[in-house]
Amino acid sequence: MKLIKQLNQHNLLHPKHYFRISTASILMLTMIVFFGCKKDEEEEFSSGYSYEKVNENYVMFTNESTGVYYSLTYDFGNGTTLTTTDTKTPVYCFYNEAGDYQATLKTLNFNGTVKSVSQAINVATTDLVLSFTAEVEPNKPNYYNLVNTTGGAYDSFKWVYLDKEVEGEMEHQAYFPEAGIYDVELVITKYEVDLNSGQKAAITQDDPANLTDLVWSDEFDYVGLPDSEKWNMETGGNGWGNNELQYYTDSENNAYVDNGILTITAREESYSGRDYTSARITTQDIYDFKYGKIEARIKLPYGQGLWPAFWLLGSNSNTVSWPACGEIDIMEMVGGSNNGDNTIYSTLHWDDGGHAEYGESYTLSSGIFANDFHIFSVEWNAEFITAYIDGIEYYKIDISEDALSAFQNDFFIILNLAVGGNWPGPPNAETTFPQTMEIDYVRVFQVEE
Repeated sequence: MKLIKQLNQHNLLHPKHYFRISTASILMLTMIVFFGCKKDEEEEFSSGYSYEKVNENYVMFTNESTGVYYSLTYDFGNGTTLTTTDTKTPVYCFYNEAGDYQATLKTLNFNGTVKSVSQAINVATTDLVLSFTAEVEPNKPNYYNLVNTTGGAYDSFKWVYLDKEVEGEMEHQAYFPEAGIYDVELVITKYEVDLNSGQKAAITQDDPANLTDLVWSDEFDYVGLPDSEKWNMETGGNGWGNNELQYYTDSENNAYVDNGILTITAREESYSGRDYTSARITTQDIYDFKYGKIEARIKLPYGQGLWPAFWLLGSNSNTVSWPACGEIDIMEMVGGSNNGDNTIYSTLHWDDGGHAEYGESYTLSSGIFANDFHIFSVEWNAEFITAYIDGIEYYKIDISEDALSAFQNDFFIILNLAVGGNWPGPPNAETTFPQTMEIDYVRVFQVEE
């Protein structure tokens, strides 16, 4: 008791004084830790690689860097680089031309420090000489003729210009609708390495035939049946001249617009003596046109027996028999696993003393048309009808001859999804229902007056 009093007399047990002692102690400990403990040193690492020639022009690089690091950047000395965080897998570089190259490896650690090492690599032989010619088409200043003149063996190539990539055409005609200076690139691929050669295309004028004026469209920005001011819904189950199996209805079960998409649905169901229902819509007696560009963005169905189509029919089809009225098939697909689901067709039909036709097909390099939307279009003038898929030309026909005079008249638009018929045959056990044809928009462009 006496000791406690003595301590109190010296204020050593006063709460305020005790707090000050504690704060000072903490500060002292912090300073000891900060100044007495040494900050961790950066872990050591080094940059290194070895290389081995697979052949005279194809070189394998193996990382031999040591220590702790994050990523590798190879500068192969020929204008190509590669950055990777895979430190164990060898990387490869193809040197197409003979020469001395300085190959550098930069190694980056987690603190941002970079270390590098370089070696000289001698390539004694030239394997590829990239080259192409680019010449304006005579009397057509908006077209350039491209010819691949590359010497040597390679795996594949493509032309790159505007927003297009065109694969495998040794001779290709590139179209530039507006005046300007454009980059044209030839990309050669060998050993999974891309090599580039570029030139400039000088376009001196805007194309007077550039179809920039939107004159008619349906963007499907409403809900319900197709707009009756733009479309007819044809009905019936008479086979439609092709022994088709469906009955076309005017029901929302088969054609319905919502979320900006027109969905035409083919169903397996009994209706008016048929085993399937679907829809067919036209602009007959509502809207027709002659010349211009028509396009639609569509996602197609799949499976044996499915036959979607986007096409034009001569407006005089009620007064002259088919095929004298003319038919322009912008897109048809005959579904099925044997290339049916990944191939579309564009075809013309006319009367030349009997049924005459000419068409071409386009097959996707991978996947099927049911996987995604694609843009199907034709450009049509007094001389030619040209078909495109996603802006890639794959079909062109001269219609200036007298025998094809049907294509100098007005046509109306048709969208339909048939089931069965002479061309596709019936569905089989692997065909699933319902199947849908989804249309994002239909647009018609003509030359601006």
